[in-house]
Amino acid sequence: MWVKGNQCKTRLTTAQLVQTFLFNTQLNKATITKDIGQSHFLQTIGYPPVSKNSIVSQEEIATDSAINILGYRCKALQLKWSDGSTYDILYTDSLNLTVNQFELGFKNIPGLVLSYTITSAKGMRIKYQATQLDLSPLSLSLFTINSELYQAIDEK
Repeated sequence: MWVKGNQCKTRLTTAQLVQTFLFNTQLNKATITKDIGQSHFLQTIGYPPVSKNSIVSQEEIATDSAINILGYRCKALQLKWSDGSTYDILYTDSLNLTVNQFELGFKNIPGLVLSYTITSAKGMRIKYQATQLDLSPLSLSLFTINSELYQAIDEK
C-alpha cells in the first residue's frame, strides 16, 4: 500500500495476476488495473460515498501478549460498522501519520495501522498486514496510470 495526500494505491500480486487498486478520497470513483499475462485491463468503479457506512462503535481490545509487527509494538482495536462488518486493527502509536484519510476506518486511529482484518456481515474475512515499511516521500507519478496500455472494461 502506498499513500500520499488523499491518494491510496494497493497492489495484489499472485503468480497469474497483478491487480492494482487506486483511489482518491476527493473523487467518487476508483480505478482497478489487472495484468494477466500479456493482457492488461482497466476498470473504473463508483466508490461508495463516505456517508454510506458509519462506525457504530470503536473499542480498544486488551491483549495478553505483546503483538509486534515489523519491530513495532502494536495495540488492538475493533471497529464495528453500520453494514454489519468489523475491522480488527493492529496499530502502533510509535509512529503517527500526517495523512490518514486514505481509509475511512483509520481516520481516528491514534497511530499507524500495520495490520487489519475485515470481516463482512456474512463472515468473509480479508486480512492485510504490512510486510515492509518505508516512510520516504512518494512521487505523485506513482499514482498515474498510462491508460493507453490497458483495455478498458465497462462498469456494469
